[in-house]
Amino acid sequence: MAKEAAALTQRRLRAAVVTIVGQRGLASVTARSVAAEAGVNQALIFYHFGTLTDLVAAAYRESVDEALGRYREALASAHGLGEVLDAVEAELGTDRADGGAALMAQLLAAAGQDEALAQLARELLGEWRTVVGEAVERAMADSALEGLVSSESVVEATLSGMLGAVLVDGAEPGALSGSFATLRELDRTLARFSRLPSPVRRAVRSVVAPKFASGAPNHPSR
Repeated sequence: MAKEAAALTQRRLRAAVVTIVGQRGLASVTARSVAAEAGVNQALIFYHFGTLTDLVAAAYRESVDEALGRYREALASAHGLGEVLDAVEAELGTDRADGGAALMAQLLAAAGQDEALAQLARELLGEWRTVVGEAVERAMADSALEGLVSSESVVEATLSGMLGAVLVDGAEPGALSGSFATLRELDRTLARFSRLPSPVRRAVRSVVAPKFASGAPNHPSR
């Protein structure tokens, strides 16, 4: 019973953080506000998590793990860039509806002022990079991008586009759908490229591929 009660308290505290961030922003997360939202004594935050920062990290990791599970499942059967875009856009819509997108946006916005939050953001971005990378690499195997640009470049562009669109969409509704429209036009352009005669495709690749390779991003391996 004691273990179950402790687990319940911890879940309530993590959920309280998520609620406060979604409704009022990360700056509003204090020991007092979290305890009030969870309906517990604020001393329990420090008893169960040590520090408020550790509680915030635990809440974020739980939320991101749940989101990544949904994305991984949705992307598992996606083949080609178009299907990947459809799956990602649908899941981002879910994230916006349940506050998950706002949660990540708040963390990214606060990371520049707090090294602990910056470290957490880097860890979570690494997990996102892995999930997005798996889907992009499969999509590239079915597209004209294969051999033309590095998978790392496409992963970084996709991840940056996703998170950037989420951040901008809060201030400019429609930015997210606009970003996906642009990516779908890219997909159609690549489809047209794939239908060109083989000698033309080889000539384009010989010119373009080295330029992309020289500008590939340098990130920790996934």
